[in-house]
Amino acid sequence: MSIIKESTILEEIRSLKEMLERIEALLEERLIGIEEPLPDEIEAIETYEEDKKKGRIELLKLENVLSGD
Repeated sequence: MSIIKESTILEEIRSLKEMLERIEALLEERLIGIEEPLPDEIEAIETYEEDKKKGRIELLKLENVLSGD
């Protein structure tokens, strides 16, 4: 196959890949939906981030929590 044909095929494949990525993004948007968080959710996120910055959050192992340690 000539270099020109290979180049054309590669360009077409890249174009198809880009179109598929756009379609995938649209499908995800429709299936999952893009919703703005509710006011109480925004407040909870801000509180969590503030507590995290101030070191008030302690990470625990799930095994310890489930076993009651």
